[in-house]
Amino acid sequence: MKIDMDQFRDPSLGLGSLPDDSDQPDRREQARNVKVMRVARLKDIQLHAECLGMVRDVSSGGMMIDAHFPLEIGHHISIALLDDQELTGEIVWREGRTVGIKFNHEIAVERILAKPARKIDGQRSRLPRFQTCKPARITYDNRVYDAVLSNISQRGAKLLCDAAPKMNSKLVIRIDASHSVAATVKWRSGRLLGVEFHRLLPLAELADWIAQN
Repeated sequence: MKIDMDQFRDPSLGLGSLPDDSDQPDRREQARNVKVMRVARLKDIQLHAECLGMVRDVSSGGMMIDAHFPLEIGHHISIALLDDQELTGEIVWREGRTVGIKFNHEIAVERILAKPARKIDGQRSRLPRFQTCKPARITYDNRVYDAVLSNISQRGAKLLCDAAPKMNSKLVIRIDASHSVAATVKWRSGRLLGVEFHRLLPLAELADWIAQN
């Protein structure tokens, strides 16, 4: 019985559609998409600009991403799903905020999407961090301190502050009346604090935290 492969094609997926029957069988396997919903840090190499993105699907040859920045066809970007794991590619199509990326080199999808592993030093790979310089306030021990948010991920942040909380202290970080998050102090060095949030920030909220005033 001949199977009609057209029924499995989805033209809206761009890079992720199945290849023609004339392609080699191993290329069909490589082109299959894996649906994901993963926050990524995108860097436009030509513009030296960084932005937030949501990866929608990925194959060994490319990704489909919703970008919070007007990326252009032909530009080269790097994509980080983890802080120490970057992929590079070229934007080959765009529809609104959604872009299709063709990788410079094919990837092993399972390895890229695997849960963060422990490194040799015992630390786990972190979710991508975004640089910022945003005024914030820290509530600790019933006192409020001015602070500057230096960088942030869905899971934690680094701040500059005059407060001197002890390790594992609980505090609340606020950037305005509608955006706050409870956190635990994980490290302190002088006026710098590293904290871990008590909840994972969703994409829309993370975008508000890193947005420029």
